[in-house]
Amino acid sequence: MPSIKGFSKSKEHLSPEQKFLSELILMDDIFMRIVLKDKKCTEFILQTILQKPDLKVKTQSIQSDLKNLQGRSLILDCLCSDTKGTVYNIEVQNDSHGASPKRARYHSGLIDMHILKKGKTFENLPESYVIFICAKDVLKENKQIYHISRIIQESGKKFPDQAEIIYLNTSKDSENELGKLIEDFYTKDPKKMHSKVLAKRVADLKENKNIEKGERDAMTTYYDRLKKQWEKEGIAKGIIEGKAKGSAESESKMAKLMGLLVREGRIADIEKASESPDYRKALLQEFQLS
Repeated sequence: MPSIKGFSKSKEHLSPEQKFLSELILMDDIFMRIVLKDKKCTEFILQTILQKPDLKVKTQSIQSDLKNLQGRSLILDCLCSDTKGTVYNIEVQNDSHGASPKRARYHSGLIDMHILKKGKTFENLPESYVIFICAKDVLKENKQIYHISRIIQESGKKFPDQAEIIYLNTSKDSENELGKLIEDFYTKDPKKMHSKVLAKRVADLKENKNIEKGERDAMTTYYDRLKKQWEKEGIAKGIIEGKAKGSAESESKMAKLMGLLVREGRIADIEKASESPDYRKALLQEFQLS
């Protein structure tokens, strides 16, 4: 994969793959998974969201595949634990449906089922956090962050099951540390990021240096898969710039849509749009292109 240098310079001379990489942001869930393979990045995000500067990640697994007793699979973006044994599940969700309250409940329950080993009592269940990093205000109360835990209604006291759910609403700005983290989630140029930890990781991935072969392959595979899907749908190779190569009006609209999605960092939406006519129609309506 070619090296990407000079993020502030014109992108006219970059290859399609280089342009694609230069547009990626942390809110692209697949890119986030690759970034989080570096435990230091996972650690920094958890420290900031939970306001625990001393938190240290001990173990982690990216895209853990969990199944319930009926065999239904759930692939977690990032499942990790800290040095105190607390368990965390970090999920990036760009649409509200993927971060529904009942999905959060399912994540929490399935994690418990897989953590508790045979022969252990329920008291051995560790404290757990399911954290949804959301592009939209899923709970619609205009808060930047939501902390959800069970309470005893009659007393108002917290129910001590130690199962916490957190929603981070990245659509709300602020000048605090959480706001700076959110800005980093949407920043394409690592030189403009607040966090040195995240900036270094993003720069390394985009410049193809100090990364493992598997990570490099994952980036290339991601690009190649999307490219094949775009071409299969008849969308021109210039899709990343948002320019139509064909003369048909429908292709022109789709190319413009994809360009807008790339500029907003909504790479996951591009993937969904390439597979679902209904989703494409909804996106065209959202951007007033239909």
